[in-house]
Amino acid sequence: MIDKWVKTLLAIAALLLFFSLGPSLARAENSWGFGTDVGFLTDTVDDTVFTMSFQGDYYLDSEFSIGPQLLITPGGDLTQITFAGVARYHIPLGAVSIIPFGGIGFVYADYERGRTDDHDVSYIFPFGATAAFHLSRTISLASTLIFTFQDIDLDNRRNSDNFNIGLLFGFRFHP
Repeated sequence: MIDKWVKTLLAIAALLLFFSLGPSLARAENSWGFGTDVGFLTDTVDDTVFTMSFQGDYYLDSEFSIGPQLLITPGGDLTQITFAGVARYHIPLGAVSIIPFGGIGFVYADYERGRTDDHDVSYIFPFGATAAFHLSRTISLASTLIFTFQDIDLDNRRNSDNFNIGLLFGFRFHP
């Protein structure tokens, strides 16, 4: 139980560090953008769980970016860490941008049930869309709907964990 609290506190500390460094890094004269989200991931091994997302965007041009995406699910019986490479296409619509994305990566899941502990590593295919509401030229509020396909194989699981849906809210820092 204490181990879960330590993991959760470390994840929150990482989130706060990212928030404090994100705006200054995003204003640098380069082609990198950053984002962070918090929300929920449904239909996991542990039902609906809290999750955090961090992403980087290297802009190849003003409408197309590629970069890493990290999803951390630190609470409950399930600890899940997802790392994927994602491509995003930015469609500007005035004060809002619609950003469909897709990628490929890996997921590590650790599921604790009493005295037993089960874990697995699998591939993951995340895809979805983000609506970014521009607050200024470099900062946006974002709402992301994410779908993930994976093949997590844990013993005695309560339900299938081959498909998850997530709803996340956060910020984007543009170059």
